[in-house]
Amino acid sequence: MLAAFFQRAARRIIDECAATRTELADAVVLVPNFQAGAALNQALVEASGQSVLIAPQILTFPAWAQTAPPAAAAIPNSRRTTLLYHILKERDWFDPALLWAMCDEISRLFDELTYQAVDLPVNASEFAAQLLDYYRTRRHSAVEFEAKLVHELWFALSQDGLSPAAQYALQLGQLARAAAVPLFAVGLPELTRLERNCLQQYAQRQPVIHLAVDNSGPLAQTLAAAWPATLEMPLMQRARILAADVAGSPLSAHLSYCATYSLEDEASAADTQVRLWLHAGKQRIAVVVQDRVSARRLRALLERGRILVADETGWTLDTTTASTVVMRWIEALLADFPYQDVLDLIKSSHLFPDWSAAQRQQAAWQIEHALRRHGPVSGCEGLLAVLCTQADCAEASAAVSRLQAAAQHVVSRPVMLPDWLLQLDRSLAELGATSTLVADAAGQQLLGLLARRRHELADDDGRFTLAEFHRWLGRELEQGAFVDQRVQSPVVFTHLAATRLRAFDAALILGADAAHLPSLSGHAIFFNQQVRAALGLPTPAAEMAQIQADLVQLLVTTPDVQVLWQARSEGEINAISPWLERLDSLHQLAWGTSLLDNSLREMSAAARIATPDRQALPATGGMPQPELPPALIPQKISVSAYNTLVACPYQYFARHVLGLNELDDISAEMEKSEYGQAVHAILKTFHERHRVMSGVPRDTLQQALLEISQQAFAPMLRDDYYARAWQQKWLARIPAYLDWQLLREQEGWQWQDGEIPKQHDLALENGQTLQLYGRLDRIDRVADSYAVLDYKTGSSKGLKDKAAKSDEDVQLAAYALLMQAEVGQVAFVGLEGENISTIALDVEPQAAADDCRERLSMLFNQLHQHAALPANGIDRVCRYCDMRGLCRRDHWSDAPVA
Repeated sequence: MLAAFFQRAARRIIDECAATRTELADAVVLVPNFQAGAALNQALVEASGQSVLIAPQILTFPAWAQTAPPAAAAIPNSRRTTLLYHILKERDWFDPALLWAMCDEISRLFDELTYQAVDLPVNASEFAAQLLDYYRTRRHSAVEFEAKLVHELWFALSQDGLSPAAQYALQLGQLARAAAVPLFAVGLPELTRLERNCLQQYAQRQPVIHLAVDNSGPLAQTLAAAWPATLEMPLMQRARILAADVAGSPLSAHLSYCATYSLEDEASAADTQVRLWLHAGKQRIAVVVQDRVSARRLRALLERGRILVADETGWTLDTTTASTVVMRWIEALLADFPYQDVLDLIKSSHLFPDWSAAQRQQAAWQIEHALRRHGPVSGCEGLLAVLCTQADCAEASAAVSRLQAAAQHVVSRPVMLPDWLLQLDRSLAELGATSTLVADAAGQQLLGLLARRRHELADDDGRFTLAEFHRWLGRELEQGAFVDQRVQSPVVFTHLAATRLRAFDAALILGADAAHLPSLSGHAIFFNQQVRAALGLPTPAAEMAQIQADLVQLLVTTPDVQVLWQARSEGEINAISPWLERLDSLHQLAWGTSLLDNSLREMSAAARIATPDRQALPATGGMPQPELPPALIPQKISVSAYNTLVACPYQYFARHVLGLNELDDISAEMEKSEYGQAVHAILKTFHERHRVMSGVPRDTLQQALLEISQQAFAPMLRDDYYARAWQQKWLARIPAYLDWQLLREQEGWQWQDGEIPKQHDLALENGQTLQLYGRLDRIDRVADSYAVLDYKTGSSKGLKDKAAKSDEDVQLAAYALLMQAEVGQVAFVGLEGENISTIALDVEPQAAADDCRERLSMLFNQLHQHAALPANGIDRVCRYCDMRGLCRRDHWSDAPVA
């Protein structure tokens, strides 16, 4: 159909030029896009009957305006936005974090006012009165503020030069006054008032001929019945009239709907449809993207099948990896290099191009390993200080040093935007990122954008902080588009407006649900729809009318159209577009059939590749119970590992023989284990200074313990604000601890030592030796008897259970064995609760130590005799076990597995 339209248009242009004695090359032809211009140019060659033709000027409206010499240079939009920012910042009308967004909104409003040729009153009070009249309200402070803001900023900006929109208006006026040849408007969409005025003025001097697609056939008649300008006539009546005029459905072999039930379902159906069309020989396939998420998944499926896509919709630059690394670099500078940002930067392939992936990975691992030992720190200097205390951290130190060197190019004081861009460029070059960005398609467009902005803003003398620059750049990347123009493909991803006057063999409307079709632009902050209409600004109703017109033209001019949408989303019904639903209802009423055809989904399911492996699944395993070869049997064991061996032999096998302990997270906040370590260190230092407390004034003791505690927590408070809560928790326990310690001294016990490493060798039957080792938190003494104490920050109830079940929890008994002296008491010291409590082992310490020695020797003698290590832990042990996924306890059969 479009081919016939272009032929008619070409014939009319040639005839009109001949009638007005105008050279064809001098005529002006306006088209909605350059793809339509190329088709029209081909039609002109065919209609002229000549092999070579000097074609007329075939341009879009903006391109035509550029042919007129500008009266004055326009201020770039980027410069105008910064001017607005300075004004708004000075007025202090809005939250600083919202200023850039407000600048964008105000700029859009001012462009709309220009494009629609709206003249504001010279006096702000007159404009306020005009708005009050449009709002149909009396004096109102919000309306008056809105009028003041718009009016004041409008005239403030007009003093600084022409905006691009104002320059566009002057250029159109210049072209209209200089009209000397006929002008042809071919299939143009709804024009702005500025453009309509231009054509009206042009028509006063030269002919202006409008050429539009003929919408008089049965198909266009059907669409007009479904989507009339007004809904005065009921749908049933419209359907009856249509059925009487058109005997058979013009849509049955032309348009179909397919409902899908998930994102993957929709993308798979779309992938199948595109493949079917390609197999049928179709060379111009449009995927009209209404839902970007669905389009992203479809593109992945097509490219997996080696079907490239020419994506005209593009991606916002901020979603590309090139932009991500640039923004993460600035965020690292802003936050003084938190370790998370440092790790992300080091792992990025855009930095350090002279390093291999293995080197980057090694550097990142070294930092993570160091911080697991030390705890999180911020700043390059802090990281380097931690890395200097660790062995084998050469790669990490080199990486952090390179980040630190690059950061030297960025100053901390406010500077102008061109200076920030220059500093960013230099720091990226120091990191080696410039070369990798140049080698990346998105990176090239990013660097090009930054270079243009630096040139456009060369005269801007406003100063910005790094935080303001970060917000500005983030907004620029959100508004910038990455379109990969290197791909040429028969499959084109595009949007509805871009299909105007373009011939496609087939079109797929993707994501045609009610939320995405029609897809309206964002809600305007300034003026409600009533006021916008009164001012002559675009309204949602006008926007919807243009979208509907574009949809009609696509359906009329494309022979094969498939509609896809997700009928269910997040467990809820997701309705199809109301326009398409109304069209289907009309079709059913007029011809008794629905446009819904789910056969595509069935074909898609049949086309999925099934696994060629027809073998049966392996049988369900039972309880694992491995045996250790002699070479893997440990020659030493810690107290905690011994406890694990008793609780679950398989857990001991996985954690301590195979070394599969999960890595600790690098926590930015102080955890309970770190709190416990801090308390242990505090108490050791305190008792070393006050070995006997009796006779020392209570205030002196309390002040000493308080000062030691504050000194111990100080480094943690620098890195973690929330460590203050743990500090207060301990400081609140100080009086109770002093009471407990004084009472213990009254009982005769005196502190001897703390945090003492101990070991004990056990002879095995095969002549080998097993070493048991551990660290004793505290040793007290009375006469020749010793007490071994273990500080605990857990609940007293849990500690009592452990002390009462020495056969299940061997920690205290193992400590008694390690002491290798007469032990009169072995106990937990519960530091939680209102009172500090001593929770002693429920059996005599020496007997517990002897039992512990015999049991440990027996277990390892059995291991040397090929005893199994079954996963036989009780539920309490298994509930929080990190190795549960390895033993697969939840998937056992009854049979054990060796």
